[in-house]
Amino acid sequence: MKTVQECLRELDLDELVNAYLAIPFIRDEMIEVIKKKETVTGKEIWNMFRDRIIKYIEYMRSTTVEPSEEVSVLYVYEVPESSVWGRFSHGLVHISELKEKGTEAEDYAYTLCTHKQVAGFLVADTKLTRDNLLGLMKEVLYEASFYGYTEEEIQEEIQNVETEEFEDDPFEAAFMNYKPKPKSEDEMRLEKACNKAREEYSVFLRKKALLEVIESLQQEHR
Repeated sequence: MKTVQECLRELDLDELVNAYLAIPFIRDEMIEVIKKKETVTGKEIWNMFRDRIIKYIEYMRSTTVEPSEEVSVLYVYEVPESSVWGRFSHGLVHISELKEKGTEAEDYAYTLCTHKQVAGFLVADTKLTRDNLLGLMKEVLYEASFYGYTEEEIQEEIQNVETEEFEDDPFEAAFMNYKPKPKSEDEMRLEKACNKAREEYSVFLRKKALLEVIESLQQEHR
């Protein structure tokens, strides 16, 4: 299996940058910046974001990898319906847990991992993952940069977590004040059945992908 860093080196830089900048959350961030900076044009904001992403990707391609406590592998799996990311999502699983628990192994978040650690994550050698490598790397770059594009920003966030120095989250505040419209009994019953079926199908698709990861690991060690 290759590492994230090796995969990033193999992919075209322009394709990576354009895929990253097409993420809806990044587009929204650009719009917010444009609204706040009246003297700056949209093209200047675009170029500013593009330059920052190029610098970030080049760093991920060249930095010295820092091993994580657990050897982890990224893999792609299908989702039952379209989401903001499309028809596919991804997970990060510890290989030790995969060997011990099989398809019951958990996925782990990595937004608070350093970029050096993320660059060293393994990438599953499965067809679904290979066929969607650009999309996977786009998601990985986004997740790894959730709290910043530099190691210093990540370290600052890690310290904030350790000392519980959190800022108010406007999204969470809006979510807490959200009041859904009332629904009829039939609508609630059907919605519940739909959600249950979607959840079961999601679990099935994820386990199917994990079985392929397990197979690829076994073949690698034959």
